[in-house]
Amino acid sequence: MGSFIAKMLLPTVSSLVFLPTASVAAKRGFHMEAMVYFFTMFFTAIYHACDGPGLSILCFMRYDVLEYFSVYSTALSMWVTLIALGDFDEPQRSSVTMFGVLTTAVRIYQDRWGYGIYSGPIGSAVFIITVKWLQKMKQLRAVYPEKSVYTQQVGPGCCFGALALMLRFYFEEWDYAYVHSFYHLSLAVSFILLLPKKNRYAGTGRNAAKLSCFALCCCSVTPGTTKEKKDKTKDKTKDKTRRSLVGPCGQSPLRSCGQDAVAPPSCLFTTRHRQHLSKGPASASSKR
Repeated sequence: MGSFIAKMLLPTVSSLVFLPTASVAAKRGFHMEAMVYFFTMFFTAIYHACDGPGLSILCFMRYDVLEYFSVYSTALSMWVTLIALGDFDEPQRSSVTMFGVLTTAVRIYQDRWGYGIYSGPIGSAVFIITVKWLQKMKQLRAVYPEKSVYTQQVGPGCCFGALALMLRFYFEEWDYAYVHSFYHLSLAVSFILLLPKKNRYAGTGRNAAKLSCFALCCCSVTPGTTKEKKDKTKDKTKDKTRRSLVGPCGQSPLRSCGQDAVAPPSCLFTTRHRQHLSKGPASASSKR
């Protein structure tokens, strides 16, 4: 009985593999993709939990709604991962991403179990990426992107993605619990491999965007960490200290006031007093 319950809970537990995927995406600067992966993990886990024994209390939505968002979030994860791999410039990146979000929602609402739910987003994304890369190759007259991208990202990622789709559509009849769990694992690994190593729109150094709980709740990205904000405060304090050390004539108080500068009356008085002292002995000797 215990092994049967564990087997029924295996698809729910295996859905949690998308959580490390979201963490890796956030670390690389792909915050939108990280939120999509977290969205996939949440609805996939809740959907499979409703099928498991004794976990029906977690079904806070209707079963068909959970089923829809489970399939939709998976297809959406595939779409945003491939678009991130394409490395599009703005506003093409935002436009293409939104196009996939809307069309995938309509397609899956029409049919949730056909081959087109995944082949449509994948085929469209591959076509768009191919056109973009061929244009770049024509402009540069060289291989684009680098060969390491094909050998370390595209090749392994596509292999794990193909394995996941084969498990999903052709081998689930063998043993649903184990096969579907391996499908989750293969899909998560393919996302990590296909996702670029760094998001060039996320910034670098102090300007690097950080994903926090506030960003997840309020849909905004904080520009830096608390430590960086403290460093900025220290820099401002140093600037104020330097300004306070500047004398009335725009120079350091250790330096004498310049004659050519437009100085306040106190500075002019000091200059005239020095001139009078310097001319004093000379004028006295001339009178003698």
